[in-house]
Amino acid sequence: MTLWDGLTSSNELGLPARIMILGATNRIQDIDEAILRRMPKKFPVSLPSNSQRRRILKLILKDTKTDPDHFDIEYLTRVMAGMSGSDIKEACRDAAMVPVREFIKAQRAQGVSMAGVRPESVRGVRTEDFFGRKGGGTVIKDNHARHSAKWIQAKDKSPSDDDEYEDVEDGSLGAESME
Repeated sequence: MTLWDGLTSSNELGLPARIMILGATNRIQDIDEAILRRMPKKFPVSLPSNSQRRRILKLILKDTKTDPDHFDIEYLTRVMAGMSGSDIKEACRDAAMVPVREFIKAQRAQGVSMAGVRPESVRGVRTEDFFGRKGGGTVIKDNHARHSAKWIQAKDKSPSDDDEYEDVEDGSLGAESME
């Protein structure tokens, strides 16, 4: 903000010029009021829908080795409801490091000196790797607990009893749901 004092909107020849400042944040509540006054336009971007989260996961994990028997992208897509694209990226980064950390720990325990790591020596990422303590782990754990509780409740009641839903895609509500 101090550098903005005396900022003019003309170039060195005195010709009018435009200055555009663009910012993005997930935490608008933490931005100073003085900055917000100088940035009068706000464009809210909603959190990704179920299909968008699936696409984000596929894009981020496209070059990541996954364990086909222990990796469920559909489940991760559901439990990541409420996370931004940035949160999902960080959760993927943290989850991808879990197998590497396990491999390094195992090598140290065996007293093996490591000059490098061959990719085939490290297991693929599993669904449970996303439930760690860093990144989106806390959000994912909370969503996992909520989904698990809903699953248990769903066994005891009929589908018509469920009045809570999330991630409704545009145009997916039928006329009967619009009452």
